[in-house]
Parts: sequence; C-alpha cells; structure tokens
Amino acid sequence: MVSKSPNKQRKSAANAPLHVQRKRLRARCLDPVYANVRNVTIRVGDTVEVRRGDFGHPNSAKGEKGKRSGDARGKAGLRAAVASVDSSSGHIFIEGLTHSKADGKEEGIPVHSSNVVVVKIDDSDPIRLKKLQSMNGGDDE
Repeated sequence: MVSKSPNKQRKSAANAPLHVQRKRLRARCLDPVYANVRNVTIRVGDTVEVRRGDFGHPNSAKGEKGKRSGDARGKAGLRAAVASVDSSSGHIFIEGLTHSKADGKEEGIPVHSSNVVVVKIDDSDPIRLKKLQSMNGGDDE
C-alpha cells in the first residue's frame, strides 16, 4: 500500500531512481496521429508547445509587453523541438528558448514538463511508435 502522506510522497519522489524519475516527465499529447493517447513521456526531438509560464504567452520576449508587463495573455506560446531533458530536476530545455549570461554565452532556460503539451511526437524510434500505436487502439497503418 502506498502512503497518502504528502511528506512521504515528496520524499519518495525526491529519492526515486533516475529511471523512475525519467518516466515521470510526462506531458499531454495533442498529436493528431495518436488521438487516443492522453499523455506521453517527453523525449529529445518531440515538438512541444509551452502553454503556461512566462514563455506560454506570445508577447513574453524581453523588452516587449506581455504577462509580466500587465498586458493581456495570448492563446499559446513558443512551439519548438525539445533540445534536452533533465530527469533529476524534471525540466526540459527547448530549442530557441535561451537567455544570455554575463559573459555573452547563450544558456537554455529550463521549463517544467507540466507546462508544455506535445504537439508532434518524434518518429525516429520504431519501438516507441509501435507502443504508441498499441496504446492508440491497434495498428491503423
């Protein structure tokens, strides 16, 4: 039996092995090819759209008006491919979502996996595609 205690839930999540933490990096799937799949584990190469947070609004670029400036929120934000995944922190890095450091180098901005939706699944792994097809309701192709 799993405990209902929030303290034990947080401890279990923090002390989980990396392969378990990796499986917890899931996001809503809006890929039209897999209409019956509710959510998927995020991988490098998947195309995601930021829906929440500062980059979930189209006018959130620095120097422009947007959520932080008190303007109206947009409908959707940045849409790009996943550049890397950090399993231990639960964050992903998206191509094109960077800021410059003090020495002029570009650094990726981490986005939590719960703030994005997957709009296109990377089709380079046939084993993953086969599993998604079975989850979607069998072989349609």
